[in-house]
Amino acid sequence: MQSNSDVLGLCLSASLSTLLRKRVLNCLWELTYRCNARCGICNYWKHPTDPASELTLPEIREGLRRIRAYGCRFVNFTGGEPTLRRDLEQIVASASRLGIWTSMVSNGSLLTRERIRSLKDAGLDNLVLSLDSLDAGVHDGHRGIPGLHAKVLERLQWISEDFLTGHHTGGMMCVLASHNVHQIEGIVRLADELGVYLVFQPYHQNKTGDPRLKSFVSEEAVRRLLVLKRKSSALLSSSGYLAGILRFCRGETPPTCQAGRKYFSVDPGGFLRPCVDGPRVGHILRDDLSVVRSAQAAKAVAACSGCWYCFRGEADSTLSFGGYAEKLRIAASVVLRNTIRHIRRPAPAPLPVATAAD
Repeated sequence: MQSNSDVLGLCLSASLSTLLRKRVLNCLWELTYRCNARCGICNYWKHPTDPASELTLPEIREGLRRIRAYGCRFVNFTGGEPTLRRDLEQIVASASRLGIWTSMVSNGSLLTRERIRSLKDAGLDNLVLSLDSLDAGVHDGHRGIPGLHAKVLERLQWISEDFLTGHHTGGMMCVLASHNVHQIEGIVRLADELGVYLVFQPYHQNKTGDPRLKSFVSEEAVRRLLVLKRKSSALLSSSGYLAGILRFCRGETPPTCQAGRKYFSVDPGGFLRPCVDGPRVGHILRDDLSVVRSAQAAKAVAACSGCWYCFRGEADSTLSFGGYAEKLRIAASVVLRNTIRHIRRPAPAPLPVATAAD
């Protein structure tokens, strides 16, 4: 977002929508299926998009205007690896100028300190890097990029120093599965030590069809998460979402899915889906966005056995007054935490400027 007044306006709009039982729409926009990683928890890299088939910058700008007119206020840019788009800053700036809260998830491998700063300058509000384990060998093995773990830690430090001011959030996304559920305390401690934020979500086989990484999140582990939530301001996952992880891992029937009503997805070619893992129901440039609420879309959503992604369960928390109140408390905590850290920490050194002699 471009200014503090934009943030305040968004909060007021979302508050009014909650009180009136309306839904502030969230969009998960996959900019590309190209990726330089080979992640075990995702198979997009096996089916990369041809850049020529991806929406152009002018088309994305038109799509952003259309979703803003439809009522969307939050966009999470993902991939594949979104930093492979050279026009990423322009895309973020286009959304930000429309008053849309912007977020991005990356594996972190291609981020430089300069690009983190340029994304913030473009209006990016939230920057999240994937971290699978405290063990470098496990993380790098899961991602297929040797040395990536060390790079992620370095970039998290840059995010802490250069990105986290005012309302900005950023840090780690940890997908809980059998290889890391025993490390949750250490992962939270790492976020605290680095001065960044952290969200958890359980693995789901929708992305791969592979059940072997099943989360195995026990009731005891969820209790530990909820204790950590009370102790650490770094953990941004809401209490309601964390409690829902246990119900999901038990195989209990989740709450009614709001795909197409609370959130929807746009793929690299511009095709609309009520859910990122659901079928296409229309196109961002050719169809009215109401197609995400069509009978065809609703049928696809009803046929799904359910997931517990942050995009799904976490966004649902704003549908209740209590859930939205917790979100406001978290937002206030972020601003206070960032302000205190910014006061205590000296300003980051400017990046070197290349000269003709260089």
